[in-house]
Amino acid sequence: MGIVDEFDHVAPRLRGKKEGTFAYFTVRDRWPKIVTSLVDQLTRKRDALIEKHGEDASADIADILEKFSRLRYEIMTDKPLINFPESGPDGKMWHDWMEELKTAVMPNDVEELTYFKGPWLFVECYLYRFIYSAFLATKKLADMDYFEDSKRKNFLDHLDQVEEGVAFLMKITAKDSPAHEMFGIHQIMKSSLWGNRADMSLTGGDDHTMKMSSIAASVQLKDYILIDDVNWLMVKVLAPLQANPQKLKNRRIDIVLDNAGVELCADLMMAEFFLARGFADKVVLHGKAIPWFVSDTTENDFNWTVDSLHLAGQQSAKLGEQIKKRVEKMEIIYKAGLFWISPHPYCDMQEKAPELYEELTTSSLVIFKGDLNYRKLVGDRDWDLNTSFKKAVRGFDPCPILALRTLKAETIAGLTDEVLNILLEKFDEDNSWMTSGEYAVCQLGGVPPIEE
Repeated sequence: MGIVDEFDHVAPRLRGKKEGTFAYFTVRDRWPKIVTSLVDQLTRKRDALIEKHGEDASADIADILEKFSRLRYEIMTDKPLINFPESGPDGKMWHDWMEELKTAVMPNDVEELTYFKGPWLFVECYLYRFIYSAFLATKKLADMDYFEDSKRKNFLDHLDQVEEGVAFLMKITAKDSPAHEMFGIHQIMKSSLWGNRADMSLTGGDDHTMKMSSIAASVQLKDYILIDDVNWLMVKVLAPLQANPQKLKNRRIDIVLDNAGVELCADLMMAEFFLARGFADKVVLHGKAIPWFVSDTTENDFNWTVDSLHLAGQQSAKLGEQIKKRVEKMEIIYKAGLFWISPHPYCDMQEKAPELYEELTTSSLVIFKGDLNYRKLVGDRDWDLNTSFKKAVRGFDPCPILALRTLKAETIAGLTDEVLNILLEKFDEDNSWMTSGEYAVCQLGGVPPIEE
């Protein structure tokens, strides 16, 4: 995975050791805050968990709290990463990856793989896998989703916005609706894009309620999209799918999900739009197998959200029932492979998860949602900002791919000179635009660029 290569000189991997960077502030501030919030939650829920699971849960909680206390200390003092105390479905792989990275990065110094010095992407994935490990090693709490409360609250805090979005979806997918496909595509995909702002890992697990609905943002925030390839996506991918001259019945679109809550609702609307308007026969949703990055979608989140859509209103209730029917008919499928919770960049997928890569080659389009997926697409590296997206993804090309991402990390590729000049004039050397979540990209890969 990620052994040293020529790209480490062209585009170094982001690390937390460089003071002043967003990665540095993440390791120094956000990670300890996330661990502390979990400690607070377990302390607050202790009596209820013991009542539910019995006295064994008391020892489980004490064990987890002790591990989290040590974890917080080791993050803040930049200690080396240690192996997990359990094997789990991927425990041995993590052990091998850590040994490989130690050898590759600093052959004569195994202590180089620390929280600040290690590659940010690798260490951040390790952190969430360690948190999972602490619960997995217990007798009674191994199946607990310790991020569940915040994800569900995010959904419940945005019920009006969900109903507004679904009402719009129902209008443009009705049988008697005029076929303004380009308008509908822009609105639905931009709604999914801006739903990505509600990312609780960015706030250390705190609530993040969006002031503007995703539907409103899809119209009002167009100037904040630095790369917008949606028109080209329609020309090269979606229009041919909808025309379907070969009368195919296996047209497939994949969505690699990011956050649960209001963003997942927007993604479900996008899946329904593709099916209802005849762009696909099947939409495959890829989520996480375990609680991940505070707010990422698990299968339980998917099922709970579909079951809870009625809480948002009459139109949302209809969507919930429609999605259930599509799940029964396997027109919407949820999957959660282990590769999505690995630390690998996606250019390694063909080697590390060949079956998944081969499966994606059967798709007509894979949409990658959110910042973590984008970081994995471009290897979480410090690319020159005008580096082509094709170069940055380093050969990852199973089919056409689209990144829908609001920027929350200091890595991006594919910006034009015109956009760079605008950003330079507005921000000078201040990189806050890369991490604030105010700017976004709808970036297409795997098809010839517009100029060709």
